[in-house]
Amino acid sequence: MLCGHQARLQLALELGSDACDLPQWRAEPVQLVVLPTHMFVSNAARYPVLRKDHQAEIKRWMDHAVAYVIRQSDDDEGVDLVDYVRYLRFLAGTLEDPSAAAAASAEYRDVLQAPLQPLMDHLESATYETFEMDLPKYDHYEHAMLRAIQDAPQKELVLMVVGAGRGPLVTRALRAARQAGRSVRVVAIEKNPSALVELQLRNAKDWGHQVTLIRADMRGWVPAERADILVSELLGSFGDNELSPECLDAACRLLLAPHGVCIPQSYSAYVAPLSSTLLHARAQAYGGGHGLETPYVVNIHAAHILAEPQAMWSFSHAQASDQLLGDNRHNQRRASATFGIGASSLVHGLAGYFDAVLYGNVELSIRPDTHTEDMHSWFPMYFPIKVILSHASAIHG
Repeated sequence: MLCGHQARLQLALELGSDACDLPQWRAEPVQLVVLPTHMFVSNAARYPVLRKDHQAEIKRWMDHAVAYVIRQSDDDEGVDLVDYVRYLRFLAGTLEDPSAAAAASAEYRDVLQAPLQPLMDHLESATYETFEMDLPKYDHYEHAMLRAIQDAPQKELVLMVVGAGRGPLVTRALRAARQAGRSVRVVAIEKNPSALVELQLRNAKDWGHQVTLIRADMRGWVPAERADILVSELLGSFGDNELSPECLDAACRLLLAPHGVCIPQSYSAYVAPLSSTLLHARAQAYGGGHGLETPYVVNIHAAHILAEPQAMWSFSHAQASDQLLGDNRHNQRRASATFGIGASSLVHGLAGYFDAVLYGNVELSIRPDTHTEDMHSWFPMYFPIKVILSHASAIHG
């Protein structure tokens, strides 16, 4: 703090015999972890090893790309440090292989990304491709569509995918219709011209021209026949930050039949106080001096979440909206929460999450305690604060 959180100031952390779980230090710029030889005990073959609780702590640090230093204790002079090094290498070899989702997102650890703005900008093909790799997300959407199709009383259904992109939800909608054994007419609406070309190719090659393609903005197109089921994947890392409420309000008003259902039906935003010297330093250096005035999408890693996330607000699309197009007052939200923080910590901002009810009991979540298994479409949000809070026992705001 005296150095103004200078990014070039790094730490060497020396562990002691009481070191078991030190999450607050993983939020600091630790480059070296020093292990004194007195932390080790001898096994039956008289080789140095660590206790199980120390093993777990060292493995956690191995996931943070630090270097290790073996420091010889005063009463251990003359010992062969090579055995200690060999043991650490053995310990590294026992680390579990990351899941496919973790491996795919590892390169984005603590990388600040500006949130997407799909309403204003046409997404690139590479962005769509990244989304399409997240099979668990689309498995849940397919299950939600299947349940909605099965529950619908009509003999023939119209299902509209709004913001269809390159068509992953369209494929899942057709599959859900086949599984349900129902007659479903699928309509895909997309305003991005390059994505529409991909949809046309897929309609010819993969879907047998079963899909009606519409190039339009979902907020302004008026169909001859309204949808029984409306499906969207506009959700952002904070739930509403990619203008999902505003877009779906208009889509539900113009496109959805009075008896129809929207997938997702609702979603909620959550925040938690966060400590991370690295993220704050990167935000401060981002964007030509205004980096602390904007949120980021981040695969948060070198950080300590200081309290359980708390719900801020929710949006619901369970029924067709009768709000006037362009009137956004009903989407204004404010929230207040108090967080108790157990240990003295630096607070560098807030981590943001969301969960969503797609349909019935089919849900998606990026909250740490309820995270949908292996889903990696959304990283959390990071909201930096300009003035770092120190030695806080509670934060309110």
